[in-house]
Amino acid sequence: MLSHRRAAFAAFVAIACAATTGVATASATVSAPVNVSVSATDDVFISQAAPATVYGDAEWMSVCVKTCNGKTDGERRALTAFKVSGIPAGATNVTMTLQVRSTRTTGTTVSAHKVTGAWSETGTSWNNRPAFGPALATRTGFTSGQVAALDVSKAFAGNGTYSFGLTASQGVVAVLYSSRTSGKGPTLKISYTPATGTPSPTSSPTSSPTATATATATPTSGPTAAPTTPPASPDGVCLPFDKPSASALRSYDKKVFAFYFPPYPLSIDNKDPAKDQYASWLNPLGSNGMYAAQGGHSRDRPLTRPVRGGDWRTADFEVEVRQAIAAGLDGFIYEHHTSASDQRFNQFPKMLAAARNVDPGFRIMLSPDFPTAKGATHDKVISDILLAKGHPSLYHLPDGTIPLAPFYPERQPPAWWDELRAKLAGKGMKTVLVPIFLDWQGSGKTEWNDHVAGYSSWGVRWQSSTEGYKRAGLEAAERGRFYMAPASLEDVRPRDKRYWEPSNSGTLRQSFVKADEGGAAMISLMTWNDYAESWVAPSVERGYAPMDLIAYYTTWFKTGKWPVVKRDALYYFHRSHHTDAPFDATKQTIGPIAVPYGDAAKNEVELVAFLKEPGVISIKQGSDVRTKEVTSAGMVSFKAPLKPGTTPVFELKRGGKLVQTVKSHTPIKESLVYQDLINHAGGGLTCRRPL
Repeated sequence: MLSHRRAAFAAFVAIACAATTGVATASATVSAPVNVSVSATDDVFISQAAPATVYGDAEWMSVCVKTCNGKTDGERRALTAFKVSGIPAGATNVTMTLQVRSTRTTGTTVSAHKVTGAWSETGTSWNNRPAFGPALATRTGFTSGQVAALDVSKAFAGNGTYSFGLTASQGVVAVLYSSRTSGKGPTLKISYTPATGTPSPTSSPTSSPTATATATATPTSGPTAAPTTPPASPDGVCLPFDKPSASALRSYDKKVFAFYFPPYPLSIDNKDPAKDQYASWLNPLGSNGMYAAQGGHSRDRPLTRPVRGGDWRTADFEVEVRQAIAAGLDGFIYEHHTSASDQRFNQFPKMLAAARNVDPGFRIMLSPDFPTAKGATHDKVISDILLAKGHPSLYHLPDGTIPLAPFYPERQPPAWWDELRAKLAGKGMKTVLVPIFLDWQGSGKTEWNDHVAGYSSWGVRWQSSTEGYKRAGLEAAERGRFYMAPASLEDVRPRDKRYWEPSNSGTLRQSFVKADEGGAAMISLMTWNDYAESWVAPSVERGYAPMDLIAYYTTWFKTGKWPVVKRDALYYFHRSHHTDAPFDATKQTIGPIAVPYGDAAKNEVELVAFLKEPGVISIKQGSDVRTKEVTSAGMVSFKAPLKPGTTPVFELKRGGKLVQTVKSHTPIKESLVYQDLINHAGGGLTCRRPL
């Protein structure tokens, strides 16, 4: 299907150029594992070669053996500390993993130790270093920019402060990111199973690496009172507004689905995230260098989780179902076919089971793949579809018919689909066709009208083009059919040297607005998880920021009323460099990745602020400070030019006092080796998430 989609989009290019809240769900399913991630409160390295020097302002943490850099006494050690809270009493199956990112690829052997003495990043040197306990975990080998995990579960003793020391026993200097400068510093990931009947913690570490790294309580200017970290509400709600329950949202006629692409599940191989397939795809030298010319297969991955036992595929699907429910989605549109060679396509029954296990009201709409050759038979398509026959999680329209929503169905004529549906009816499945055309914005395709129940399309990925969704919805109504509008955050394809300008979160937000103006009956998020093109699922580089916006717009789309903001929350969207920043052409040998058509490239940083009452918001990038006075409660988008050489900081003030501040997880580079043109994101409330 992936090859079909690429070919299909290439053809389109040629044409164009001429319930409950997420927390309540997690609480109710007490047997499900909970994952939280805590960022470091302090980190520093110490050097035997400079025993009195305090490296509190150093950009990196270094770990090296005693003979480091040819010195007799040149050992370097690193220290990092974390404050853990919100883990409920009686939690079982607790694992605790120290995660660090390396700035270089080395074969160094590093061990993690429990630190038993006091220290601080501003006052500790080799001379006054704390005592290190026995090694808790050891690993050999670090990959530049990738997460390396060390299992420190033996040190877990409940909530409290944890200090760990890192030492090296062989190899060259291991240079690790420092949280003070990179936003990619050490994290402590904790996984546990709540005891039966244990309520959700009222305050817990955020489960999103992005959100964890960005939240800070330090005022940046002026004699203001120090705020607290962005808080969770007393009942653990993750959103700045009170989202209606899942059952309440499902009672509305309008529906919101997300298109699920099976090649990119939560985990592909159930391996350590530092060594799994996603890690290989992110590494330019991974996959035997197959994607070296473009800087790696992709630029992001799903949020990570520990290696699972048992039926890990179903457990992973259950996590993704919970994530979707937490945003108010009605279900997934699952692109389905069985494969003799790729097991990722053979998991459809497990997805159906996961939906049933988590919430019978969460439904799966069928998007069957199909042969495109002229005169192709229907046999395999029918056997694939029959896997869902009678399943309680299969989505039906109100009249009881089962919608089939295939991608790019025009590769077969309408009569082919009529014959398929007739054969399915003979086997007890009454279906209707809701084609997801490669491109349809309200004109043409009239020859399909007598063969379809509704219209949809794969959509476009730049903000100005979303006006076409309004036209398409109005035209579908004129034809007596309903419309399922697409909505996307962005589309970035290093392999094809192309991306489209999404105006930060603008394309996503305007997709909902124009779909509503056109009277769309449904919205399909394109896609949930295609990490090679376009995705909105919770991820390492974006956390839950896109999904929280989707939750807000989904609630509005369904209810017809903008949700009332009850809690202040700041989110951000921006790239890691200017779109025309110089890259290393000796390594990114495919040439520049560029906008082929559509809206021109922009270089902006966006703050999406949810305010419970008026206030002043600001975007700070070094000495460049932009402010906006917001005179009423609600959501507002505020943008400023992207400033290389800085790390954006976002603030909310009221009456001259700092209420909330969020620091971006992503520094803005002046130059780079490989282009990274995705919008990184973060922010939001501290709360417990499905992952």
